Amino acid sequence: MSNSTDRAFTLIELLVTIALIAVLGGLAFAGAGTMLDRGNATKCLASMRQVGSAAHLFSSDNDLRLPGTSHGISWTNSLAAYLGPKFIGRCPSWPKHRARITYGWNDSLADARGNGIRIATCRTPSLTMVLAELATNQTGEHFHFAGGRGGASRGTPARFKAAVNVEAHGKGANYLFVDGHVENLPWTEVQHRLQQPRTTFLLP
Repeated sequence: MSNSTDRAFTLIELLVTIALIAVLGGLAFAGAGTMLDRGNATKCLASMRQVGSAAHLFSSDNDLRLPGTSHGISWTNSLAAYLGPKFIGRCPSWPKHRARITYGWNDSLADARGNGIRIATCRTPSLTMVLAELATNQTGEHFHFAGGRGGASRGTPARFKAAVNVEAHGKGANYLFVDGHVENLPWTEVQHRLQQPRTTFLLP
């Protein structure tokens, strides 16, 4: 005969327990996804930082000029010897991206012939973008932002967003700057920088 203190689970208690387990499992899965996203964003930043270091090594060997961006001169080719054979150039958050390299170079950092400008000509190296993440419908290795100063239409937020994956990592994306540092910037901050008078975010 069973002890009178023994008690079986009721159907309601069983359902509540199952629901709690499901919620906890969902939270764990979401947490794992967030950690994966952060890890991918960090790897992406590391790849961009590698490009920044390569660009400065290149400039020291080439009259302090940045790599060129004309269609006959790819920055990936110019920097190949400095990046090394293990450089992948793809953001791990976007494994199905259609581009071979998922980063685009700011073509405003080249002269009219496509040759890279001297770093010393940049007014604010820490505020001028070199590299950004390509929008998923883009395949080129450089952007087309050049074409005028001041309020150049090619540098408007709408044109920028059409070319750059501005929310590649949550609400922001990774960017490399002329001085070699990298940042994850939210799209709201990038819009603010693009719309500032005499902005140097794109135009050196």
